[in-house]
Amino acid sequence: MADLSKIADRLDTAMDLTGPVIGVILLVVGMDTYRDGGSVGWPIAGAVLLVINLWVAGRRLVGRRNTNTSS
Repeated sequence: MADLSKIADRLDTAMDLTGPVIGVILLVVGMDTYRDGGSVGWPIAGAVLLVINLWVAGRRLVGRRNTNTSS
């Protein structure tokens, strides 16, 4: 039988890693939009979203690693 807690942990980790991917996509699309004459706000929003997602993912992964090693 499958260990549901292990599956949930892996799925949670995968969801943490999709945030930075979405931030990179928004940054690339924002840079293309800016090069085509769009607002400078799009690349700034993409960069901010990327930094926030990296920060959140890093905190969650470090927190998860610390709880796994102590038990």
